[in-house]
Amino acid sequence: MKSSRDLILDYIKNNYDDRKGFSAMDIAEAMGMQRSNASSILNDLYRQGILLKIKGKPVIYALNSTGGTAITEHKEGTNFDALTGCDKSLKKSIQQAKAAIMYPKRGLHTLILGPSGVGKTMFAELMYKFAVENGIFPLDAPFVAFNCADYANNPQLLLAQLFGTKKGAYTGAHKDKEGVVGKANGGVLFLDEVHRLPPEGQEMLFYLIDKGKYCPLGDEEKKHCEVLIICATTEDIDNVLLNTFTRRIPMNIKIPPLKDRTLEERYELICEFFTTEAARIGKDIQVSLNTMRQLLLYECPGNVGQLKSDIQLGCANGFLNSLSLQGNKIEIHCTDFASHVNQGLIIYKNYAQEVDKLLKDNIEICFTPKGQRSRLKEGDYSLPQNFYEGIEKRTAELHKRGVGDEEIKLLMELDIENYFKNFIRNFEKGATKYELSKVVSEDIITMLENFLRMGGKRLNKIFPVKVFYGLALHVNSTIERLKSGKEIVNHNLKNIRSNFPEEYELAIELARIIERDFFVKVPEDEIGFITMFLTVDELESQEFEDKPIVVIAMHGRSTASSMGEVVNKLVGANNVYSYDMNLDKSPELAYQELKELIHKKHQGAGVMLLVDMGSLGTFGELIAKELSIEVKVFTLVSTPIAIECSRRAVIESDIDKIYSDLNASLATYASYNVKVTDTFLPSEENVIITLCSTGEGSAIELKNFIESKINLKSYNADILPMSLNNKKYLYNLINSLSKDKNIIAIVGPIDPKIYGIPFITTYEIFVDIECTRLKELLGKGVSKGNLVEEMEYASFLEVLQRDMGNINLFKFEKLYEEFIHGLEAATSKPLNYDLRVGLLVHIVCSISNIIDGKLTPTCYSKEDLKRRHRKIFEAIKSSIHPIEDYYKVDLGDDEICFILRNLVNE
Repeated sequence: MKSSRDLILDYIKNNYDDRKGFSAMDIAEAMGMQRSNASSILNDLYRQGILLKIKGKPVIYALNSTGGTAITEHKEGTNFDALTGCDKSLKKSIQQAKAAIMYPKRGLHTLILGPSGVGKTMFAELMYKFAVENGIFPLDAPFVAFNCADYANNPQLLLAQLFGTKKGAYTGAHKDKEGVVGKANGGVLFLDEVHRLPPEGQEMLFYLIDKGKYCPLGDEEKKHCEVLIICATTEDIDNVLLNTFTRRIPMNIKIPPLKDRTLEERYELICEFFTTEAARIGKDIQVSLNTMRQLLLYECPGNVGQLKSDIQLGCANGFLNSLSLQGNKIEIHCTDFASHVNQGLIIYKNYAQEVDKLLKDNIEICFTPKGQRSRLKEGDYSLPQNFYEGIEKRTAELHKRGVGDEEIKLLMELDIENYFKNFIRNFEKGATKYELSKVVSEDIITMLENFLRMGGKRLNKIFPVKVFYGLALHVNSTIERLKSGKEIVNHNLKNIRSNFPEEYELAIELARIIERDFFVKVPEDEIGFITMFLTVDELESQEFEDKPIVVIAMHGRSTASSMGEVVNKLVGANNVYSYDMNLDKSPELAYQELKELIHKKHQGAGVMLLVDMGSLGTFGELIAKELSIEVKVFTLVSTPIAIECSRRAVIESDIDKIYSDLNASLATYASYNVKVTDTFLPSEENVIITLCSTGEGSAIELKNFIESKINLKSYNADILPMSLNNKKYLYNLINSLSKDKNIIAIVGPIDPKIYGIPFITTYEIFVDIECTRLKELLGKGVSKGNLVEEMEYASFLEVLQRDMGNINLFKFEKLYEEFIHGLEAATSKPLNYDLRVGLLVHIVCSISNIIDGKLTPTCYSKEDLKRRHRKIFEAIKSSIHPIEDYYKVDLGDDEICFILRNLVNE
């Protein structure tokens, strides 16, 4: 029995000659069904490309005369706005296409430019459909496509096919024959490979454009024809087309090659093609991470068309391999693809940070006929032996599949890093020494504490706590493995030794200590694994939402690059890029080079362009328009301004807010007498870091409170307020500071878990009125231990009220107590006192900032937090309503997630 979809489609096809289209009500009445059901099916047929959707009241659905097949590059539907990249690399092309179609009376003739495989034919079809759906052409207007290359070797026959022939025009012409120009009368004529048209044919075509007339071969009578001409070519039009022809085609549209499109767009295309193959095969397709990596990066000269073909070939090989397994899904591995595709893996390390934003190594990627479905991989990292066993299992699997030794070596270089990331990730939240001592001997713990303390000084860096716990379990496992005589193989040893020579030398020292104390021989391969723990910050790329970047462009040979190097070193965010414009370089070349730099480096959240003078100042607006990237220009750049731009780009994702805030305070940085240390770096030898989990509001309040209690100058100490919103930036900056400064302690609501640096909670700072623990750490005074007596909230609110004139905290204590009670009741979990105090300070500062008109910073892990802690998120949101109502503020989801992050300590 046919489905409702098939019955509706049959009805439309059988009755199409009598009508120009059907509304949802027409179909509902004809098929005896609800209008809503009919509308749903018609829209589904539209999304598949089988029907056109004509705007109006009512909406009319008509058969798609261009073939009735879905466009695989669409997310849904067959319109421009559903194209992959419609708001990015294709935005300008689509705007031009719509303008060409909508131009009175019947549009502008158009030339589409781009290399083979970018989708020029598909783009022309979409222009036609856009014209029909917007009433520029009637429903029955023809779309005729003709490839001039098909008859390029016979120019006379090419012209005959194009313009038609009169009976007797040449031998064998026994009757009149209409050409494609005549067939396209009243509609669109698409001429692909138009550069293969001889000069004579181009002249005949521009006569048609000028006069609306043409003459078939052998005929003296001219025929009238109204047609919109869309041409396409892969060549440079100045070299292959007559000037008299090209000047009659006012609209030139460039379709970018695949290499110029963003990785996000390429990822979407890959997913779309796998979904198409899953529908064709009728089975789910599970794709390995290395497959996705190589498809994202390999050189693809045939562009989107070749990408699609290569994916089809990989799926065909995967399908063949799956026949013997008789399962419900097909597994696709990187070895299922041609060798030129595998080349993408070789360059993966050069683009790992960009690629890993799209691909998470703990996610399984699966495609069904209905789209992509991803899920967290199941794994057990409780036993450190899995680190070795996972590598051994993967190697054996590759051998079994017949993969060669060289290919295995390449794949395992990548996989070892992935196994390491998964292993170390298990220790993100840290543990206690007591818990660790249950599985690791006290000798190993003491050995590693001394080693990391010495190693941190040697390398001038700090280690996250997870390095200590992960390395302890790993060393414990290694000793057991070596004593049992098992082999250790590290396929990535050569790269590790080459890329991290200082860490490798330090790992050798630890290996010698292990050999001395535990009577085992540590092989060189294991020294490579130990090195990976010492380079965890370099190997591990944390995931954050897109954020603005800073580009410094200045005249001179190295003016900009020198300033950029200083800023990256001082701020530690590595988000500053430089462009040096030699004085003898032409503005045209400089524009192209700067545009290419911005196109390559931008991350989707905009660019702050800092320039010194001249033509560089005018480039920002032009680049923004051409690349569809938001570019904010700052003139008269200086190092303090560049530092502040870099720093703000880390803790803020809203480039408009950064731009307005910096413009408002530009005078602060304009003076030539201003010092970098006045605007950013602490000048004293000893540094205390205060943290805020959003921007820097609470951190500044903590700084003010500590400074009111301690004469920091007597301790040669400064306080640096920082945001905890971006841990990678926090670690980079502390690493940079630790090379020249003595970091005394970190104070804040959440412990960032940095090995060897004491952490003091917000609560402890407020209850320890004399700040005795800080004084002890600064080298003076006697420790009185941790204070356990709980103070009233009023004591903290009194301190905060003195510093905040825009908020009345008279009723806050009662509201806050109700908030805490509601939260504890909803989560069935009591909150300890220092957490409650930390939250109090945080919420008060957030309300104050909102009242001042400041925007809440973006929580980079918002969606992940909401997904994993939905119940707590909703509890916070409902419990905090009375506070929001009283102060007439809306904290928003970002702020709720910052509070949530405090609660779950992430």
